[in-house]
Amino acid sequence: MDMTHPAATFGTGPLNTPLWFAQLLITFMFATGFISYYRRVWQLAFVLLADKPVMAWLVRALMIGASVGIGTGLHMVGWLVFTNATGLMFHNMGLFVLTFTLLDKGITWWEYGLRLLGIADVWAMHHMGYFDRPQFLLSVVGAGIGVGVLWHFREQIRFTVWRHIGVYTLIGVSFWTLLPRHSAGLVITPPIIVQGLSMYLVMVVVTAITLARDRQLEQRNQTNAQLAHYDSLTNAKSAAIYRRDVTRFFQAAHAGGHQLTVAAIDIDHFKQINDHYGHLVGDEVLIGVAKTIATELRRHQGQHSLYRTGGEEFSIVFVDVSHGDMQTIVTAVWAAVQKQHFEAGDYTVHATLSIGVAELQPSDQRFDDVYARADASLYQSKHNGRNAITIGDRTLNNHMKKHVMATRTLISQDVIDTQTAGKVVAKEVLVARYEYDHDRWNFPSRFMLPIDVQLNYIRDLLTIGDTDQIMLHLTQRQFEDVDTPERLLAFVQNQPQPVHLVVELDLSVQVRVLAAEAPRYRRNGIQIALVNVDARQPLAQLEPRLPYIDSLKVACNSLRKQYPVGLAQHDTHRWRDTLAPYHVSFIINEIENSVDADFAQRVLHARYLQGYYFDRPELPRLA
Repeated sequence: MDMTHPAATFGTGPLNTPLWFAQLLITFMFATGFISYYRRVWQLAFVLLADKPVMAWLVRALMIGASVGIGTGLHMVGWLVFTNATGLMFHNMGLFVLTFTLLDKGITWWEYGLRLLGIADVWAMHHMGYFDRPQFLLSVVGAGIGVGVLWHFREQIRFTVWRHIGVYTLIGVSFWTLLPRHSAGLVITPPIIVQGLSMYLVMVVVTAITLARDRQLEQRNQTNAQLAHYDSLTNAKSAAIYRRDVTRFFQAAHAGGHQLTVAAIDIDHFKQINDHYGHLVGDEVLIGVAKTIATELRRHQGQHSLYRTGGEEFSIVFVDVSHGDMQTIVTAVWAAVQKQHFEAGDYTVHATLSIGVAELQPSDQRFDDVYARADASLYQSKHNGRNAITIGDRTLNNHMKKHVMATRTLISQDVIDTQTAGKVVAKEVLVARYEYDHDRWNFPSRFMLPIDVQLNYIRDLLTIGDTDQIMLHLTQRQFEDVDTPERLLAFVQNQPQPVHLVVELDLSVQVRVLAAEAPRYRRNGIQIALVNVDARQPLAQLEPRLPYIDSLKVACNSLRKQYPVGLAQHDTHRWRDTLAPYHVSFIINEIENSVDADFAQRVLHARYLQGYYFDRPELPRLA
């Protein structure tokens, strides 16, 4: 035969270019198909058969046998069936199968070790008769580093393209560039090394890109499933999934005679939280409450699921959980939320739950029948003062004080001295009004109440005994009434304990009225305070009234707007020089939250403070 003919040199030289590209294409397609089928088998062993351990271990054993068997078998085909470069494709396929399976997630050290034995066998096959060469030792070190890195950092490598390519390139280079001259039927030359390594790297690159792409697709699908099945804000299951699940639970419970229970949950006064702190804080409270409930549920065994079924409404559905266990879990959830203080930006917010619980009855025709009873129990919890649990028609924490429904009521709020550890130095009589449209109580800054009504309330207030100074509101007309000072004095004298009254007047009271009437009140030991003072008003408007008053109240919000970074030195001197000659006390009120309190104390260095943050009055509850 003519040795210069291409057919005559086919078995000893490298692949010609068309055949090389053909084998590159075949290895590309092989890698793509192998990845797809192998991952399905992995899914079967580690996910689909997770609840059948025996079957799962059988599949895992088959995976080891298949990967080692296919990998070594392909090498043997390349060695025994084909001559020289024509077998390159099979050698690379075998090496790829053996090394790719080292990425398997969830395998044990011995499963990894059996795969390494397959690689070691092929490695030894290619260096057979040349174990004394330093290149053999160097190749083993390179491969050892590669498989060691894979074992310790599989999670970081599996779906990261460049890390994946880098580690497997090290293994491929260690294999192909350090082979002896004669290796498993191959005559190793530089062109053979280039062609062999290129086929392996094609499979490595396609594997890295495929795994990364599939991972992105999987994460996108998980995100879409999360959005479809879970509430995006609280991560509780969504209302749509709730309707699907409860229908299925109801049918299964009826058919199998299982227990089914639903707990309807409502965050107490959530609209007030939204109105008082803002919707962003309200969202943080929703997230915190849902997280607290979910965390508590995970501490208890049994089948129970949390759903967000409305704005501030949640439901827990219990499947085949005994009455006693269910009551224990619901009580634990209720207590866990009650103990929490939810951090929302600069605020710390406390929330409580009202809960109504109902269990499946044989007469129920649909799940809505169960939920209607749970909702009725929830209504009873609210009627009993909120922050309560009602199971059936029995409220568990019925020790709570019940309040009558009211649309307008008197309350008191403390004035505290920050320099004496928050000592209460006075109590102010206020009016609270309920707004039905917004489900909230508000506190009007201007109101008119008969004096006798306020004095009757003060008489009850004095029994608390934590201060003897009480502040009540008078209109200008009441203040001008010639009988008012004597009525107030008579009240003071008829009390069994000492009492000091302070009448509060709006800043709009006329200076001439103050000048005329203030002496009569002071002769009777009654002090005078100006309220609703806005820090943005000029001091010139306030100064004519100062000789006739003993204290004034300035709203925190107006001070923040006027002095956002605090009082400058000249501002401090101006206020001090204006008030000091008249010995007028300065009270900052409307301290609504921790931000206001910090501003008043740290920035303004105020001594006397008053507001919702320090004293949250017990208001009448609505059923």
